[in-house]
Amino acid sequence: MESSEGLAQVLERAEAALRQRPAAVAPTRNDLVRSLLDRQIQSGRKAGLFAVSLSDWERGPHLWTGEPIRTKLATEQVFSQEAARLLCRLAGGDPTVERAVASASTRLAGTCYALQHCTIGECATSFIGYVRFLAAVLGDNAHAEIAPRIHTLSQCRLGDGRWKRFPLFYTALVLSELRLPAAKDELLYAREACVRAARHNSIDEPYAHRRAQLLGEVFGELANADAADSKQTPHAGVASYPAGPGRERRTLS
Repeated sequence: MESSEGLAQVLERAEAALRQRPAAVAPTRNDLVRSLLDRQIQSGRKAGLFAVSLSDWERGPHLWTGEPIRTKLATEQVFSQEAARLLCRLAGGDPTVERAVASASTRLAGTCYALQHCTIGECATSFIGYVRFLAAVLGDNAHAEIAPRIHTLSQCRLGDGRWKRFPLFYTALVLSELRLPAAKDELLYAREACVRAARHNSIDEPYAHRRAQLLGEVFGELANADAADSKQTPHAGVASYPAGPGRERRTLS
């Protein structure tokens, strides 16, 4: 019998589980892996992607940070990126999982946002989601693939702390997970927009909590970056937020 649970719900369960301590993930790991594997399309023109269900469309597709995904194409791409990334995080050494991730990687690598760094329309969302996917799948070998894409992102700056067409919170989330100087530079650029967002963060739960947690982590990282660069107290104008539970505060270097 087909599960009534949509792909988005499985992705959220998996992401939430990985944000807990490793011991808390173990009881649900196999169920999450199987739920994701069962949703991968095995044949046809969408082979390698993960199936988006009717319930996903009824709920309205959203990113983890709450921004709506407005097109069918972007939904299929971003949800598939996330499914493969989470499989890699949950059970990367498993042969079945490795084959599934390889199939997804082959499919995603043929897109315009992967090949041509396209950021037109909602390709911008798919583009930054692909950066997150590459970081998880390639690990320590991701630098050569990610660095030019961060450069592409920098070319989309609007001058007010945001990027043209890129979702602010989700982009900040991806950047905060990268250990690259260029990613730190983009977060520093986004400081102003993040400060404004912290003051006017009006969105329903669970997204409000997720954004507040993310902003706390971003501000913490920016403060650490300032301290490392100047060896002085971080700028007093930057709001201070505690890091959320289940996430380590990382120093960008």
